[in-house]
Amino acid sequence: MDALSNKRISRRKMLKLLGAGATAAYVAACAPPAAPAPAEAPKAPAVSKGKPFEGITLNTLGGPDPTGWEAKENALFEEKYGAKVNVTTVPYGEQRQKLTTAFMTGGSAYDFFVIDCIEVPEYVEAGWVLDITDWVTDEMKQDLLPFAADGMMYKGRWYGLPWISEWKSFVYNEAHLEKAGISELATTWDQFVKDCQTLQEKGVVPKYATAWSWLQGEAIICDFVALAVSFGGQFFDEDQNPLFNGEGAVNALQFMRDTIYEYKITNPASLTWSEREVDDAAYAGDISYFLKWGLPLIPLNNPEISKVVGQCQIGLLPSYDGQHTATCSGPMGLAISSGSKHKEAAWAYLQFRAGREGAKRNAIGAGIVPGWASLFKDPEVLEAIPGLDLMLEQAKHVVNRPRVPWYYEFSTTLQVELQNALTDKKSPQEALDDAVAKTLEIKEKFESKKG
Repeated sequence: MDALSNKRISRRKMLKLLGAGATAAYVAACAPPAAPAPAEAPKAPAVSKGKPFEGITLNTLGGPDPTGWEAKENALFEEKYGAKVNVTTVPYGEQRQKLTTAFMTGGSAYDFFVIDCIEVPEYVEAGWVLDITDWVTDEMKQDLLPFAADGMMYKGRWYGLPWISEWKSFVYNEAHLEKAGISELATTWDQFVKDCQTLQEKGVVPKYATAWSWLQGEAIICDFVALAVSFGGQFFDEDQNPLFNGEGAVNALQFMRDTIYEYKITNPASLTWSEREVDDAAYAGDISYFLKWGLPLIPLNNPEISKVVGQCQIGLLPSYDGQHTATCSGPMGLAISSGSKHKEAAWAYLQFRAGREGAKRNAIGAGIVPGWASLFKDPEVLEAIPGLDLMLEQAKHVVNRPRVPWYYEFSTTLQVELQNALTDKKSPQEALDDAVAKTLEIKEKFESKKG
C-alpha cells in the first residue's frame, strides 16, 4: 500500500500542479471578450484500427509530473493511437494564466487541457472550449456520476469528460468517539456540537474537536457551500441571480462563527488554515471531525504520515434537521480547445484518459477518484481503494460550487465577506448582504461587456 500511496495524487496537489489557484485579479483583467458562438464538435469521428493518429502531435500544458504517471499514460496513448503528447510544463499557479493567454491569441496552441468545473461557464461563454455533446454517448451519460457530469456541462451541453471526480468527505475518528462514549455519528448540527463538547470535556482531544480550512481562499468557499446546503441554503437562481443571503446560508455562516466563539469546538486557527493544516491535525489525532478531499482513508491509514491508522471512518455530513446532508464536490475534467487543429485525436485522448478504462487505470495506479458509477462496484477498484463504498453514500448528496461565468471574481468577493463574518467585523447577515450586492455588480459588469 505504501508504494501505491506514494503514487496517489490529491486534488490539492493536482490543483497546485495545474495552477487552478490563479488570482482573481488576473481573471478580472482577463474578462472574456464579446463571446463568439460556442464551438461545436464535428460529426462523431470514425477511429480506424491500428494507429489512426500517427504523425500527429497533441499539445497540452500542465505542472510537474513527480510520480511519472502522466508520462507513462501519454506513452501508452502514443503506443496505441500513434499520436504524441507534448506537455508544456509550467510552474505552480501559472497554468491558468498561460492557458487563457493562449485562448485569447487564437486558441490553437493547446489541443486539450484540464478544466475545473468552476471554469466551464467562463470558457464556454468566451468560446474557448469545444462543445462535445454529440460525441458523448447515451451509455456514457448513464454511467457518469450526476455531479461529475454536471460539472462538465453548461446550459445543457457537454464541454469535457470528468477526469478527477472528487468531493469533500466527512471523516470522523471512530476511536475518539468510542473513548468518549459516543455510540452514533451525529446527523444534526445540534448533536454534532454536543458530541464535540463531550470529546473536549473528556479530554479525548487536546483542545478542539474539529477544524476547518477557513483561510481567505477557495477552501473556505468549498466548506461554505457544503454547510450552506446542509442548512437549506441556495446560491443562485436559474438566471444567475444570487440567493446566498437567504435564511439557510445565513444560518450556516452564523453556525460557522458560533463554533469558534460560542461553542468553542472549532480550532480558531481554522481562520488561517488550508486543507493541509486540517489534514495534519487529523493525522496527529488532534481533532475528531473534519472534511477531506480525495480518498481520505488512504493517507489516514498510512503509518508514514499518520498516527491514527485504523481509527477513522467516513460518514455523512450532519445537517440542520438530519435530512439534508450535503457536501461540496469539485470535479475536474479534460476538455478540447475550440481552436485545436486535431480535434478528433484530442477526443481520442479524452476517452483514453478519462473514459471508463482510463479512469480505472487512474484509480488503481494513481488514486484518482473516478467519475464512473460502475467503477464504484468494480472488484479490482474496491480492493485497491478501501472506503470507496462509504464515500459513494456521500456522493449521492454532493453539490458543485456555483456555475457562473464570472466565478473567480465572485469567489474572491465572497471569501472576503465570509472572513468579515468569521472575524466579527460584520454580522453574518450583513456580510452576505454585502456579498450579494457586490456579486450583482460583477454580474452586471460581465453582461455589459458581453453585450
